[in-house]
Amino acid sequence: MISDTPSLAVDAATSATTRGHAPFPFRIRRWFGRSAWIALAVFLLGRLALEPVRALPMYDIRGMDAYGAVENFQLRKQEALVKIGFFGTSQSVWGVIADEAARTWDVPAGEVRNLAIEGGTPFGMWSLIRRNEEKLSALKVAIVEVNPFVLRQSLDADQRVRANVAQHATFYERTQVRPRSERVAHLAEWLLPVRSVRRSLYTATLNVIDPAPGNPIYPWPEKRIAPVADWKAEHAAAHTQKGRKLIAPELAAKRIVGHWKLSALQDHSFRKSLEWFHARGVKVIFHELPVHPEVYAAMHEDADFRNGNAAFLRYVDSLNPTPAARILTPDPAMCQLSAEHMADRTHCNELGARIYSRYLAQRLKWDVVE
Repeated sequence: MISDTPSLAVDAATSATTRGHAPFPFRIRRWFGRSAWIALAVFLLGRLALEPVRALPMYDIRGMDAYGAVENFQLRKQEALVKIGFFGTSQSVWGVIADEAARTWDVPAGEVRNLAIEGGTPFGMWSLIRRNEEKLSALKVAIVEVNPFVLRQSLDADQRVRANVAQHATFYERTQVRPRSERVAHLAEWLLPVRSVRRSLYTATLNVIDPAPGNPIYPWPEKRIAPVADWKAEHAAAHTQKGRKLIAPELAAKRIVGHWKLSALQDHSFRKSLEWFHARGVKVIFHELPVHPEVYAAMHEDADFRNGNAAFLRYVDSLNPTPAARILTPDPAMCQLSAEHMADRTHCNELGARIYSRYLAQRLKWDVVE
């Protein structure tokens, strides 16, 4: 008996061709043929070519972006290696004056550096550390700001955090971002850099000509962290007007500790930084900067705010290795500050920064200078 299976197969192929469709094997070849492999190779080469551009600094009218300014002007363009470093957010940018601390400790000013980042987070700190290990090879003491606002999960969607993650995060770190829409966007960005490599002509030009060495002008605190190119120094005053409104203290307190929930990304980054310090024998000190007196009062009047602050303090207690010292002073009265020493609800003005810097340095003198 002769099987009719071959004829059925031929009929099926003929039928498929008649309907205008190629047989199945030919359709596979169309998608995975030579052209497809060429397209994939072009994509991968383009992806690799864009990678070095991803982390280049960005510029706006104020100068280089905050992270780029710290990395370039506070670390890479400094000849002296930093031995005592302040790490933190804009609260440390405005509230810590490294020269005041150096005078109190009687150590060379060049060895004490404020490496805090305006709009910074623990992720920004960890990125700065791992990208500049050689420049931090002489570090002996790390004075790290602990701040409930930048540790909260809701800040993952902040524009500044989004930009920093797009430029510097690993694949794993992008999986820690919340909410899901942000996480998916960052994973797509890792696959194909679009947001992080997009540059204005202004930024592209300054990246090429490298306007070194910058100009960290005193006494404006913002100029300590966002230096501008020499040819823009005469216009510096126009670019450094803080002018923040004093929002309601209850609203400020809510933003800091209201419905407080820890960010997985920031937790991971904070713990990785502490591991790095511990592995290299760097002494770690925690400090929490003061806020406006009315904000501090509001943080303790509302039950939700108290619970949020308590959750934050429990988190700080859980961090390992244990820091050598902790100076937690959200109450401005603890460090002889009042409302007149605040630039806004959460940042010290210049006078407040000098008072707080001396206070902190005196409290830590025996921990820093051995």
